[in-house]
Amino acid sequence: MKVAIVRGRHLNKFEMQNYEPLKDEFELIGYSSKRPSFETDIIKFPVKKLRAVEEVRDRFPGPLRKLLAGYLYKKGYSQHLFGLEKELMGKDIAHVAELRTNFSYQAVRAKKDNPRLQVVNSVWQNIPYVRLHTSLGPIEFNRKVIEKIIEGTDVFIAVTERGKEALILEGVPEEKIRIIPVGADLERFRPRERDRELMEKLGIGEEDFVVLHIGRAVWEKGAEYLLHAFKLLNIRNSKLIVIGRGPEYGWIDELVRRYRIEEKVIHIERVPYMEIHRYYSVADVFVLPSSPIPSWQEQFGMVFVEAMASGVPVVAGHSGSIPEVVGDAGILVPPADFHELSIALRTLAEDEKLREKLGKTGRKRAEKEFDPRKIAEKIKSVYLSLS
Repeated sequence: MKVAIVRGRHLNKFEMQNYEPLKDEFELIGYSSKRPSFETDIIKFPVKKLRAVEEVRDRFPGPLRKLLAGYLYKKGYSQHLFGLEKELMGKDIAHVAELRTNFSYQAVRAKKDNPRLQVVNSVWQNIPYVRLHTSLGPIEFNRKVIEKIIEGTDVFIAVTERGKEALILEGVPEEKIRIIPVGADLERFRPRERDRELMEKLGIGEEDFVVLHIGRAVWEKGAEYLLHAFKLLNIRNSKLIVIGRGPEYGWIDELVRRYRIEEKVIHIERVPYMEIHRYYSVADVFVLPSSPIPSWQEQFGMVFVEAMASGVPVVAGHSGSIPEVVGDAGILVPPADFHELSIALRTLAEDEKLREKLGKTGRKRAEKEFDPRKIAEKIKSVYLSLS
């Protein structure tokens, strides 16, 4: 059975590790854009890159580019992959993602010329009828395109219960939806001795209490609120590692300077995915205080699974699908509340037994719920049900 896994610029290793166990049973090929947002050469099955409409759009100057982005979204043409329909001619399954991507629409249309083609759609979005908020105002993705995608998709896979609820509210029949989460490599992400080489490189001492944050440098991921909380924590032997690039990167640096905590904060723009497990090994707690915005709330949070699998206790913002993922393996705090976040950090800094308990709970939860081999079997069952 030939399966095309289509993700455009969002094709990534951390999702594809849930499909890699199937590569000997199915003929898998991933489809990304020419300029993907993530590393694709580390994926363990072939990947083909197609030109995306955004790569044409980005040739235009800034103001016009923003206008084009809104226009393409409104027309339902964003994330179009040139030549995808031709690629799907010999395939049995097109496994796409989301209601608001043109490549999902392309897969549905490709069924006309390839009658044996079945379409599976994985959905992370957990806000129904979401609108893109731009400088031109809120813009809705072309509704007719969405309705065609709903009609032509054979099975939807929601990664969370909230994702399923959003699909039902959008008009997807419940019988067409399965809930299958995503997992992380439990061998690579596991409790391990602290990486002494990395500690030396980062200037972390044996007695330091280390807080780790991994996330895009955008307001909704909460790094600035973590900085406020960390400053209030004011523990002498403490370090904060902040990893992630984005528009708020410079502001994070500015806050570090204003708080005069340069010697305590290690700010890193990017770490290769195949190296990221080393950072969990030196952390005493992982923090991602996500907050919702009108067009987004935390849809899953792969970093939570990685932290739990690594035996690192979690502190997270109580928003979106986070409670589903974290369960009882962490402490949830109100979104954008640096006061409560600081209290949670102090509690964990002062209670080693609690850290140990949450770490063990997280590892057990990861083994039970987020083993990629188990998840691959669930995906396999979906594929076989369509054959």
